[in-house]
Amino acid sequence: MAATVVGCSLGACSTTGGTQTDTAPPAATVTASRDTRNAEDAQNTQDDSDSSDSDTFTVALDKTATWKNGVKAHLSGFSRGTSGEYASPSGKAYLAFSVTLQNGSKSAIDLSMVGLSCPDGAEEVFDTDAGFDGAPDTHLLPGKSQTWKAACVFPRTARNVQIEITPTDTSGSGWYRTAIFTGQVQ
Repeated sequence: MAATVVGCSLGACSTTGGTQTDTAPPAATVTASRDTRNAEDAQNTQDDSDSSDSDTFTVALDKTATWKNGVKAHLSGFSRGTSGEYASPSGKAYLAFSVTLQNGSKSAIDLSMVGLSCPDGAEEVFDTDAGFDGAPDTHLLPGKSQTWKAACVFPRTARNVQIEITPTDTSGSGWYRTAIFTGQVQ
């Protein structure tokens, strides 16, 4: 399993990032299917970019986060399910989604160091049978993109979701700012 990095603390982050287009949290509603193995969402090409001086920026759940150096992250393919007997944690309701990271920067990104934080501090689900193995344990070269499946413990009745993505800069120039994807799931 690839290691999942907890997002950086407020004092340890630098401002590697892009532009935030609105100070109010963006709102988006996405539909989650019940079958995680065949769920696909069309990717919305509108971006929310990071440009403020804070350690985070907010992105609507159905939009693409873009950092100043050209790195992009997008969530899609939302679905709900229950983790299997051999999953960690097992037998829990979850929200599954695909994470796509596109490297528009000039340096490689270590995908095993991408931080993923689930809603309300819930656990990330690791379930090999369902394809939830965490971020790939590889480097993403400039100009390339990679998609992987992820899932977070998420009650069946829950609607509001906040998923945080933080790539790590291993080139020595500091941490990326955290993109906070937020919205509603039907």
